[in-house]
Amino acid sequence: MSLSPTAIALAAAAGLAAGVLLVRPAVFTYSIPTGSRTTCPHCGRPILRGRAAADLLLRRRCSACSTNGRSARLGPPALAPEVLTALAVGGCVAGGAKGWLLAAQLWLAIVGTALLLIDVAVKRLPDRLTGAAAAGVAVLLVAATATGGQWAALERAAAAAGAVAVVFLVLVLIGGMGLGDAKLAPTLAGLLAWHSWAAVYWGISAGVLLGAVHAAVLVVGRRANRKAEIAFGPALLIGTVATSILLS
Repeated sequence: MSLSPTAIALAAAAGLAAGVLLVRPAVFTYSIPTGSRTTCPHCGRPILRGRAAADLLLRRRCSACSTNGRSARLGPPALAPEVLTALAVGGCVAGGAKGWLLAAQLWLAIVGTALLLIDVAVKRLPDRLTGAAAAGVAVLLVAATATGGQWAALERAAAAAGAVAVVFLVLVLIGGMGLGDAKLAPTLAGLLAWHSWAAVYWGISAGVLLGAVHAAVLVVGRRANRKAEIAFGPALLIGTVATSILLS
């Protein structure tokens, strides 16, 4: 049954809220080469607690310091996390999935938006977020099995996650993929395999193709050379979420 525009709009509004409260802080915290941060990179003021959190979530600028006469910007560009999360959440709901599968899609959409923005910013997929994505999708698919008896789908998801993990580890060893991508890929394969083995093929292939096209555009436009590190995480996430939505 198709959803009303109102339901989709409400879902997008919830996505906006998730973008403000969850995604923006995660992107700020992990958009550095290693580790995490909780303070303003310009003045060292704690940002993620108390009144200072409003600087990050609402003002998006540190009120305690300035650079070149202006308040220093905090985190990703204005509205990027909010709009992307709203589109992802609204798209999942519009796809028509229900119950635990929809919950798994939404979880990956929200965590995946943070991963996408971090990978674009610093070419990194933090372990804490790839781990959160994996744990959330696994728990929700197990819940779907426990309540709906879809054991074959769960077994297929586990097998696909294992198979794709091996393939991506081989790609890491030969230099064709980053370790963060290899940690994320099994989660994506598990969600896709809930639909079918064909979904795994098409979803992962779409992600790899999108990543290859992006890399080619960067090389042709001389924004990167052939040996440059390319962020494949965004393409893999987009290919997976889009394929899962289309098959719902």
